Amino acid sequence: MSPDLSGTAWLGALLDEELASHDLGTAQAQSPQAQSPQAQSPQAQSPQAQSPREPEPDAAAGADLAPGARLLVARSLRQRRLAATATAPEEAFLDVVRGHVDLLLDLALLAGDRSRGTRRRAAIAAALAAALGEPDLALDADPSQADLAWPFSVEHALAAAARALKQRTFPPGDPLHGLPLYPGTLAVLRRHLARVAMGAHRHGSLDPEALARHRGYAQRELVLLVEALSGLMLAAGTPPAREAPGVRARQLLRLGLPRPEAREARRAMVAPRPPAALAAAAPERVRTFLLEQLLLAQLRAALPPEAAGAFVEAFRDGAGLPPQALVAAQVEAAAQHDDHLAWFRAVDGVQDWLALTREWEVAGDQLVEQLTGAVTDNWEALLTQLRDTGDLGQLLAQAVAGKALTAEERRRVRHHLLDLAKAVPALAIFAAPGGLLLLPLLAKLLPFNMLPSAWDKVGRRGGPPAPPAGPSRPTG
Repeated sequence: MSPDLSGTAWLGALLDEELASHDLGTAQAQSPQAQSPQAQSPQAQSPQAQSPREPEPDAAAGADLAPGARLLVARSLRQRRLAATATAPEEAFLDVVRGHVDLLLDLALLAGDRSRGTRRRAAIAAALAAALGEPDLALDADPSQADLAWPFSVEHALAAAARALKQRTFPPGDPLHGLPLYPGTLAVLRRHLARVAMGAHRHGSLDPEALARHRGYAQRELVLLVEALSGLMLAAGTPPAREAPGVRARQLLRLGLPRPEAREARRAMVAPRPPAALAAAAPERVRTFLLEQLLLAQLRAALPPEAAGAFVEAFRDGAGLPPQALVAAQVEAAAQHDDHLAWFRAVDGVQDWLALTREWEVAGDQLVEQLTGAVTDNWEALLTQLRDTGDLGQLLAQAVAGKALTAEERRRVRHHLLDLAKAVPALAIFAAPGGLLLLPLLAKLLPFNMLPSAWDKVGRRGGPPAPPAGPSRPTG
């Protein structure tokens, strides 16, 4: 039974449920430390990910934990379910909050903290309060600073976090005529939680000065996110509806920004900087994050391909991102886009979506990370093979546009994808017995525009194609 959202006690009840169901053994087996270094995200390994200007969440637990913390945040943002029916707003909201709690549990495991019970509950309450703008309540709830009022302080922090979560993220998603902000604001909050949690693990307690730095950095991320998405929507050339200014102004209120940052966000929304200038002004690590959000917004808002693609390309050039970071951003955007079931149905014609959901939830992270490494390490071989596959690009474009493929067309797609898997040893899992069920995922995540113009750009630039956009992009 789902907690009642009418008051503030629901967050404590949800937290208790998650703590009771948390399987330490399973979590240890799935932690980054238990997996091969090759499974780590290229985004975590990219030189662009090393920004001296960011208050390091991961340095909080030591340099060796930095890739693992970033990987856990990335995993927490990927779509994990293949829903055949729409989820009620209340349940979707609670699922997101469970994701916050599960991330904090995974980060504690990564840092070697095996505390359980009331101490773990207090640490999560403190981290949530800190990341949601209640640093004083967070410090009071911090289990390392417990006093006689500690249980009351924990409940007070949870109540404040519950109010802030409802104000900012319920109902989940973006309103009609609004900016495609919700996925980015969720990512900012998860990144903020990671900084707070890993800082506490490093120092043994929450530090007021560190909390202020983390809070200021997250606010800067939100302002830059608003500017980037506003610029993308303007560049796309789609005239906003008459209601759009009021709707978007209310979206900004939900961000919980202080007054100076809120004014800056309003100005940026009305008159965003050119994409290259915006990219150059952003901290280095935020550039990859913003690129992911631009690519994801392109998918979610179905923006006109040419103008939106030009904006994304200009941002990428201004950010100076290497090809590996671009590919990682494309794969992550595809993994976060919530149309997986439609893709499986269009390409593979599956009927048992419940069984497919279970398999995807188990294998999803492994596949995304394997695909990221395989594509970045073998993109030349993939391009050559894609160029020789004939009608694969056209068939995938049909699926992107929502046209169901015939049985013969699905057979040809599977044949082409098997050829891709055989051409690149890192993708051998897709050619193995039973791997056919997973091949549509490979099609969805391939970060290449398969139309002929892509090959022209490769020839001119000597690198991977420009970020694909619109219906020609095989990511749904």
